[in-house]
Amino acid sequence: MAKKYYAVKRGRKTGLFTVWGECAAQVQGFQGAVYKGFMTEAEARDWLAGEGGASRANVGTLCIGKKSAAPAPAESIDADYIIHTDGSCLRNPGGAGGWAAVIETVATGAVTEKSGGDPETTNNRMELTAALEALSAVPEGARIALFTDSQYLKNAFTKFWLPAWKKRGWKKADGEPVLNQDLWMQLDAAFAARRVRFHWVKGHAGNERNERCDELARAEAEKLSR
Repeated sequence: MAKKYYAVKRGRKTGLFTVWGECAAQVQGFQGAVYKGFMTEAEARDWLAGEGGASRANVGTLCIGKKSAAPAPAESIDADYIIHTDGSCLRNPGGAGGWAAVIETVATGAVTEKSGGDPETTNNRMELTAALEALSAVPEGARIALFTDSQYLKNAFTKFWLPAWKKRGWKKADGEPVLNQDLWMQLDAAFAARRVRFHWVKGHAGNERNERCDELARAEAEKLSR
């Protein structure tokens, strides 16, 4: 069910918000942020005023503003989870790489970050791994809004490349073997068990969660390159 109020107990600014973009600006990238979505203003205020909540001055604050360049608000997306993913490779191909995912549980507003890496990989493998790890972290049957800046990942499903590869025995149209077949096979199974809708975002263009994924993925790659 759609949320209409967002309460921030710990963030750059605490209080009550009615626009996800305004809330996101206070919590994304803020370590230890505590926030939650509610259907009614009364529930949101009660949660804020509870143990460990914001001060009463902040509880009385209701911020209403225009939508920012932050991720799409939960109330406009028909999904159980909103997932952003990204991959990075410091020297492509063959260098150290990292992957990352930011997963929001729409019902609660809880946000989880996942990341990892590989000492010798490619950018595409890290993009696929990010999606695979994120999907594997949520239940089968879940409705997922997947935000990615990878055309390689998106087009395999939205342009039906993957079914064609399978039909040809994991061969491309030119007869060459499909690269990353191991990951594609796992992704095929993961997608089949969930309902996924793609949302493409331009990389390095101000989408806060995409930028956060890039930051986490690069950090993982840099750890493995030392």
